[in-house]
Amino acid sequence: MPTAQALTKLVRQAVSEAGPGSGLRVGQGLPDREREMRAAYEQLTEAGLGEPAGEAWAQGAAAPQDLQHEVDGEPGWVLCLVAGRPPVVVAEPVWQTIVETGRRAPGGQDPLAAVGLPRPPAGTDTSWVIPADARSVDLEGGSWGAGRLTYSGRGVWRWQPLPRFSLNQGRSAEIGTAGQTPSLRLRALVNLPWAEAGRLEISKPRRTQLEQQLPYSAVAGAVTMLSRRRGAELPAARWERGPFGNSGRSMDYTCTIAGPDGGPAVKASVMLALPTTMESTVVACADVLIENPEAWAAALGPGWDTQLGLDEVQAVLLAAWETAAELLPDVVGDPAGLSWAAPPSSELRMTCEQPADNGVLPGLDTLVDLAPLGPNDGGPRSQLAVAITAAPAMDRAERQRLLREALVHMAHAFGYVDADVDLL
Repeated sequence: MPTAQALTKLVRQAVSEAGPGSGLRVGQGLPDREREMRAAYEQLTEAGLGEPAGEAWAQGAAAPQDLQHEVDGEPGWVLCLVAGRPPVVVAEPVWQTIVETGRRAPGGQDPLAAVGLPRPPAGTDTSWVIPADARSVDLEGGSWGAGRLTYSGRGVWRWQPLPRFSLNQGRSAEIGTAGQTPSLRLRALVNLPWAEAGRLEISKPRRTQLEQQLPYSAVAGAVTMLSRRRGAELPAARWERGPFGNSGRSMDYTCTIAGPDGGPAVKASVMLALPTTMESTVVACADVLIENPEAWAAALGPGWDTQLGLDEVQAVLLAAWETAAELLPDVVGDPAGLSWAAPPSSELRMTCEQPADNGVLPGLDTLVDLAPLGPNDGGPRSQLAVAITAAPAMDRAERQRLLREALVHMAHAFGYVDADVDLL
């Protein structure tokens, strides 16, 4: 008499080859991959795989197939083969969550082509299982890039991108710069492509709350710090609306530190714009502007250098990024309850925008001490920028770590090949 284990194996093989009850075989529908899928099925039988519930189909380079559970009433499975990865079987509820996440991509894009397919844990080179009670799934291979689906304490799944860097700038990179020519701009801009963002609005109570918070915000503290480190108390305490206008779809505030003649010396500004017919993404931005180094020097008092240290630039960018990523989005409600229609990203920039008398923009090294980045054979640059694809909300230690890594990525791309995180 065959053992119970041998009988189980025979039953599994029968399901794989014939699909009793349904008349379907494992791999049916993809003749070129049928043998491969049957082998994967047999490797994963201990998960409780039942008979096929439909034919296999091609999903790019992947080959998925719906399977029933061996126990009636239990959630089914999706067997998925991806070239270059070990086979995986995904509990049907988790698979549907992956599909629904990608369904928010605009333009009718195939959901799985947007978010990608499950990626095995590091070091996994054999077939693996994502059960119905999984709380986290890594995805890659889609147009959104590598990301992670996580089951939150609120009982919902949220997709977030895994952090990565690039030099890509979005269409809103120059938002709010019309008519401005500061000597130095330090900018953090956050692109927030929320699904159904067209329904959002900036309510009066939340606008009022923001107005109360701005004098105590991270970016206000950074502006105050720049003068305080030079022996002067010039707080960024008074914020006014404008200059680009406020409405139910946008908000804009500016704080000005004046020189002795009353002209602007240093400014801080924040803005948030909801989607328009030309732009489908919510954009939040925080700037710190050295408008006039001479006026700032006069306001500070004699003997102070207005060139910024790279440590000061990092502190300002960190504060501006935190403000744009976490404080400003609160004006539209609870960002944690919104889902992504594309990966969110942040852009960090430092630019010289006031031409010299000869019409040429000066190099950043005239206003910022770039020595910690090392030499640059490419000559002076008037602009340095980097983009970070990552979830906007994070703790300060993580934000500081990503900031430093992003600045090193930027430095290397612009010719500062000796730049190192430990030197920043």
